[in-house]
Amino acid sequence: MATQLLLRATRARVAAAPAIRAAVPRATPARAIARRFASSESHHQSQKSSSDGSNALWAIASALFFVPAFLAITKPPEKYYAHRSEAVGPAPAHAALAPEVEDKEEETVEETEKAVVVPDRFQYVLIGGGTASYSAMLGIQEVDPTAEILIIAGERYGPYQRPPLSKELWFSEDPEVTSHLQFTNWEGKQTSLFYQDANEYEQVDAADLHPTGSGVKLVTGHRAVALDVDAQTVTLDNGTTVPYGKVLLATGGTPRTLADQKALPEAAQKRVVTYRSVDDFKKLAAVAAQGKHVAVIGGGFLGSELSVALAKKTKVTQVFPEDGNMALVFPRYLARWTTQQVQKEGVAVLSKSKVTALKYDAESDQIVIETNGVQHKFDHVVVAVGIEPNVELARQAGLEIDPVRGGIVVNAELEARRNVFCAGDNVSFHDVALGRRRVEHYDAAVLGGRWAGRSMAGKPKAFTHQSMFWSDLGPKIGYEAMGILDSSLVTVGVWGQQPAADVPAAPAAAAEGEDKAAVPAAPAKPKDDFKKGVVFYVRDDTIVGCLMFNIHGKVDVARRVLLGKHKPAEANELPSSSTSLRKLWAREDAERVRQESKELKA
Repeated sequence: MATQLLLRATRARVAAAPAIRAAVPRATPARAIARRFASSESHHQSQKSSSDGSNALWAIASALFFVPAFLAITKPPEKYYAHRSEAVGPAPAHAALAPEVEDKEEETVEETEKAVVVPDRFQYVLIGGGTASYSAMLGIQEVDPTAEILIIAGERYGPYQRPPLSKELWFSEDPEVTSHLQFTNWEGKQTSLFYQDANEYEQVDAADLHPTGSGVKLVTGHRAVALDVDAQTVTLDNGTTVPYGKVLLATGGTPRTLADQKALPEAAQKRVVTYRSVDDFKKLAAVAAQGKHVAVIGGGFLGSELSVALAKKTKVTQVFPEDGNMALVFPRYLARWTTQQVQKEGVAVLSKSKVTALKYDAESDQIVIETNGVQHKFDHVVVAVGIEPNVELARQAGLEIDPVRGGIVVNAELEARRNVFCAGDNVSFHDVALGRRRVEHYDAAVLGGRWAGRSMAGKPKAFTHQSMFWSDLGPKIGYEAMGILDSSLVTVGVWGQQPAADVPAAPAAAAEGEDKAAVPAAPAKPKDDFKKGVVFYVRDDTIVGCLMFNIHGKVDVARRVLLGKHKPAEANELPSSSTSLRKLWAREDAERVRQESKELKA
């Protein structure tokens, strides 16, 4: 019976032999195996003394049986041929199929090995949830679009912009503004306080952080408390250790407080607050909605903006020790005029009033502010006296801290140590035109963060941007500025809309302590005349700052003035059409080039 089955299989294979020969070339491993098998059999036969014919038949039958069996086993599945025919068309008769299968298997193994590789650290870690951190994310993605980025935000929100907290949000007529945090920007468009929706980040748990190699991940409500620059790790306040490839310190600043503030009873401390965050805005908006009398301590940028904004909602009194609003920035005459405008917006101003005591009156349930021996009672107090840069994380890690300006010292590429970068309010950097500086302005955070991000991603370049800042104090005062604005410097003011008889032979006043023979006296100005003009700030006979009062769209011109190191004499002659500085200032903006964009794309 077995013999009959063998003969039937043999006949079938012999009939199929032409097809096998067509499909299997001489060079195939199958043919080589068949030959080797037959040769060995012949050699074996020659060694035998017996000439048994059945052995020869057995060898032939074995070859005819095992060769097809080998081909059947090694034949790829039918879908392989279908895939090949779709991709490259019919294969030629001499195609070697076995090697292609081997190559395919090798590629699959390589892809599998790549797929299972898990990084042991996050490629980029950004500490901070503000503008500098978000801008760094964009800078990294410009160079490395598929990078894995972890953002660690101390607040319970993702990255957002701070300027609208004291500006646009307060002028919204929408009663739900504290919920959706939408405002109308200067272009008249509805804009969110947040740079992007929370669902555009991969929200991750601070207790279970694992790098995956891609995506932007966000941790909220946790702060970094330790940095090990040698081990390249960050430790969070919950004890989680985060290994990094490169890290950005964009930790911003913390509002300063008054000496008596912490000594107040706990109930009173909740009504004497600082102002910097989204939650601060929500709480203060609720207080204003109740019609409470609010005192704002501070006459600088934030104190003045917030006072004007609150006056639209409730009763507000602004308290500061200087002569007028913005007195540490504006020349004296302009600070006093600005205070008049702030008062017209409904703000009660207590200038030249230094706070000497802060108390709680339990009987009236009010906060008592004592200035110049006089007590003033308020329902709520906002302390807006500046910020201190957050450098404790850097100090603990052994990074250099600027003893004068208080920021983290960085090089031209905004790097403090190898693989440690910094951007924002906490950075002490070298300004190519003005020397070492620390700047607390939005534009510096935007460009500084983006610059740092690109440096982190392998495109380092010296930070040379001259950042600007702006402010609005009601409908009549809006200004943009650049450089060093310090009222202790000599200032040169050039004002428009002025009668010809009042045009001074030489402009603006010298600051206190300056040599009045070297700088002409201040001109007598008509009442309410400081509506539009430019103030130049001078140091070492060179213009180092420009204040554009109710003049907009000239930031790039101001930037060129600073970089050109112009002399104040050119500003003195600004009314003359022949001076180069006047021509520069009046030049149409058609040829303007956005320096920051040009430098970043270079």
